[in-house]
Amino acid sequence: MAVPNAKGNVDLLRQAHKKNVALGERAVASDFIVRIVEYPEISALIRTSQLPEEKRGEPVEDFGQYGQGFRQYGATKRDGDIACQIVEIKRGDVIKTISKIVDNKEYVTIEIVLHGEDIEEKGYRLEDTMIAADPSDLDVENRTGTVRVPVNFLYNWFERIGGYAG
Repeated sequence: MAVPNAKGNVDLLRQAHKKNVALGERAVASDFIVRIVEYPEISALIRTSQLPEEKRGEPVEDFGQYGQGFRQYGATKRDGDIACQIVEIKRGDVIKTISKIVDNKEYVTIEIVLHGEDIEEKGYRLEDTMIAADPSDLDVENRTGTVRVPVNFLYNWFERIGGYAG
């Protein structure tokens, strides 16, 4: 029995596939580096991170005749916070470093860049950044996992690096 209005279109699917392939290889989520510029030895221990948000602040609103609204972009927003996880080593280097930064009220510079095979380094430089560590989970049943310290980078300004710079 034929189903009304049912017709395959393999050529449409082929064209969509070709468009997708033509865009090139995808960035892989694991191909990144996070550098704490003042403490480069910690960079190899950062396991997860995020890219900063790209947006402007609150929109500016105006209302004209007959209640017709108009919204426009607000001021650029270059501050924010990013969550990451840093794996601790047995010497306690991560906790020591974070404690030093927090105790001394240091503002650090963080670079988050995509980096890997066949990729131009591009990303963000977070300036005047405060670091805050959240509680770390420990577990007597987890004999194969690592201790990961959840950390927040609270940055006051960012600049784009490499291919993201405009």
